[in-house]
Amino acid sequence: MRDTTAVVEFGLSREVTWEVTEGHYLHFGREYPFGIEFVFISGPQQGSVDELTGIFSRFFEPVSDEFLLAGTSKEGSVDERRMGLVRAGLGAPLTADARYLDTIVAAMHHEDSRVREGGLWAALYALWPEFLHDIEEMASGDQKPLLREQAQALAAHMREKGLIP
Repeated sequence: MRDTTAVVEFGLSREVTWEVTEGHYLHFGREYPFGIEFVFISGPQQGSVDELTGIFSRFFEPVSDEFLLAGTSKEGSVDERRMGLVRAGLGAPLTADARYLDTIVAAMHHEDSRVREGGLWAALYALWPEFLHDIEEMASGDQKPLLREQAQALAAHMREKGLIP
């Protein structure tokens, strides 16, 4: 259906979409900047999406929430933590989950700007309305101009899409 490269403004370096049944799609993505690859199913009916996800899960090796959240640990290097945050955002459930929410929000308020950036990127991928307040705080008050700009763009996108708490 579509093969797009270098859509960096949406955090992707590649996205490919196939129609697997009428109105239901398999998406492959590679995020930027870490190159983490992922797949997901989309469609108009959640029941069908869940059923197709179950079928495709037999062919791929889905990771657990525990694995995703462990990657955000404070015990690794800053770059490992940033990558773990992005991976957690990519693998987050469709609706807000307190474990992910708390982890990503804490990262968005971290003293190290690189960790804050990882938290912002994670919020971009999870795209839960519950993040909007913290994103707007970054947009107006982060010390780093680039992070303020990224947060402003994400907040504007969320408001445009109606993703407000």
